[in-house]
Parts: sequence; structure tokens; C-alpha cells
Amino acid sequence: MARIAVLIPVYNAGRFLKECLDSVIGQTFADFAVFVCDDGSRDESPAILREYAGRDSRIRVLTNPGNLGIVKSRNRLIESIPPGTEFVAWLDSDDVMLPDRLARQAAFLEAHPEIGGVGSALEIIDENSRTIGFRSYPASPGDIRRLLPLSNVLAQPAMMLRREVIVRTGLYSETCPVCQDYEYWLRCIRHFDFANLEEPELRYRISGGQVKQSKLKLSLSVTMRIQRDYFRGTGRRMPFPVICRQLAGLFLLLLPPQWVLKLFCLLTYRRSRSVK
Repeated sequence: MARIAVLIPVYNAGRFLKECLDSVIGQTFADFAVFVCDDGSRDESPAILREYAGRDSRIRVLTNPGNLGIVKSRNRLIESIPPGTEFVAWLDSDDVMLPDRLARQAAFLEAHPEIGGVGSALEIIDENSRTIGFRSYPASPGDIRRLLPLSNVLAQPAMMLRREVIVRTGLYSETCPVCQDYEYWLRCIRHFDFANLEEPELRYRISGGQVKQSKLKLSLSVTMRIQRDYFRGTGRRMPFPVICRQLAGLFLLLLPPQWVLKLFCLLTYRRSRSVK
């Protein structure tokens, strides 16, 4: 049984899917299996998946009976994880792993048995795979635990988790049509600590078809609701920084989506990886 299960939800990702799968096959760490869930794609994605599964026996393809949505696809992938798996790595179908991602994250978790999962900084790329910036995240478990209720400081497609984290936390919430990873991490930190590698291990793509562009205001409003539900569920009073973010979010909801996206990129993505 493979030590690492790589989980990739796919929907109409034909333009970038080959580059994504090539980055997995080309990993320096080879003891993995890839589970791909095709969510009723209507482009060339199914043909690409058949081609790659025929070439590499480590790639297993699940096919939904129609377009069920990202949450159901992620949950189906979770349910497909073999019992003997040690680590689980997420990846989005338009993103690209750096060659040593699986090796470095697995080594980190082996060296830090107290950590439930590890992410990384991001190299930001555009639709033509050109690097346009970098994003860093807090690295230490203490900083992540402190900052996560304020904002999502764990990049979903860069995360590797121990299987027991998923077993204990369960499935993604179907009440979150977007930002379901943020709600998931807030459930996880009740029992587990997380870390981030300071160097990028993922090339994260910003493209016109992403949720950040097409459903930006929905993402913002769902994030605000997740934060309110988290503090209500834990019985903690919402701290002043979160209250300020909630008020700022209400203001941003009044702006055109393209303005909000530009502001988001300006505040979160840096042009140099050397800037912390």
C-alpha cells in the first residue's frame, strides 16, 4: 500500500490537467497513489485522465454521475483513502507541485510526530504558468493556531495531513459551497496542530475561471459566516481583530468583484519570494 494518497478533484480542467498530473508523476518521492475524482467534466479532462491512468498504475480515477460539486467530490476522495495510507496530500487540478513537495512534507511529518499536517508557501503563477508572485504563511504551530480564526493561513492544495487527522475530523461540510477548507481547518485545530514550510512547494495558479474571480463575493460572505460560527461554537467572544475583519468584509461586499480581487492580490501576493 502506498504511503501517500494524493487527492485531486477535477472539473473541466483540461487546459491545465496534464501539467498538474506531470508534476505528481515527476515527484522525487515515488511511494504514492493518486486518486482523481472527475466531477462530470464536459471537456477533454476524462480523456486525459484515461490516458494517464493507462500509463501509470498509481493513478486511479473516480467518476461522479454528473456534476455534484467540489464538496461532494472532495468527500468522495476522502472516502476512497485506503486504510493503510500514512499521509494524505491535497492538490487542485490547475496547480503544479514542485518536484520535492511530497518528499519534504513527508520528511517534516516524520520528524515532527506532534504535528497533524503541514502546508507550504506558494509560488503564484498565471494562466500561462508564468510566475507572478509569492505568498508566505505563518510557519509555527503556535502562530497558525492563533491566526487561523482570523483568516485562512493554510493553503488547501499545498496541505499534507496524517490520515488520522481526516479519520477524526470527518468529511467536508456541505453547508459551505466555497471555502470549505477553512471550515475544515477550524474543526481540525480542536485536536491537531499544523505547520507550514517556509519555502514554496506548490505553484498556485490564478486564472479567470477560479472561484476567486467568479464567486469572489460568495467566498467573502461564507468566510465571514465560518468565523462567526466558529466563535459561537467554541463559546469564545469574537476578538477585536475579527470584528474589524467582519466590518471590512461588509464594506468589500459593496465593491465590484474586480476591485476586491485586485485588493486581495495586492495585500496577499508578493512579487519576491525573499520578502516575508
